[in-house]
Amino acid sequence: MALSVIAVNLDHYRLSADYKHGMHYTALPTAWVSGFPKESMLHIGSRTAWVADQAGATAGYLEFHGQGLSTFERAMDRDEQLMAVLGTRMLESRKRVGETAAAIELRQSGENSILNTVSLSVSASLTQVLRWVYWWNSTESIPDAIGPDLVLVTLNADFSITGMSALEITALVAAWQAGAISQATMLDLFRAGEVIAPGRTNDEEIQLLATESKVQGPKPKVAAVVSPTVPGDVNAKPVTVS
Repeated sequence: MALSVIAVNLDHYRLSADYKHGMHYTALPTAWVSGFPKESMLHIGSRTAWVADQAGATAGYLEFHGQGLSTFERAMDRDEQLMAVLGTRMLESRKRVGETAAAIELRQSGENSILNTVSLSVSASLTQVLRWVYWWNSTESIPDAIGPDLVLVTLNADFSITGMSALEITALVAAWQAGAISQATMLDLFRAGEVIAPGRTNDEEIQLLATESKVQGPKPKVAAVVSPTVPGDVNAKPVTVS
């Protein structure tokens, strides 16, 4: 994907160079005369006049007309659109219309996959660099002897703009209360859905809940309605969990 973008970008550069080269020779009008003596010194400006003794003498300006330069313009536009399709949305013109979060998530799924690949590559590169730094100040024989338990860099690869909805949170709590999933699984899903801070462990979250419970007292359980079948099933029967 990256090589394709580079190839199209190089073609766009060549077309731009040809386009600017053509503009250099055709953009400025050029004066021409017919019927004037060859030895005449003709100057352009409002303070001079061109006078010819020969009948039928004429003068004018040469200006570019035609489809020559517009061909380069259309080719550059195609390259810009192709680069947008191949992975970079910076050059693509977007319509200013309202979109739902789900629509934006679906439209940007391809870009997110590319960003995820870049994030993993940068994480591996930073890990390797920091392992060299750690090895330089350690007693290990080679840098490869330093494992991920000592040095590991992981960049955030979650580029989604949507978090967990209120219905999903209610369904997860109800599933945990019904014994369908463990508390650790529920907390992990909350962390993936950006409900819990990413740097907080499950034990820290449980300890925080216990501390708040001692201070504020036990919280009343809220009844939740969940569907045990696939979403959208018209035959789904709600189950109330207290």
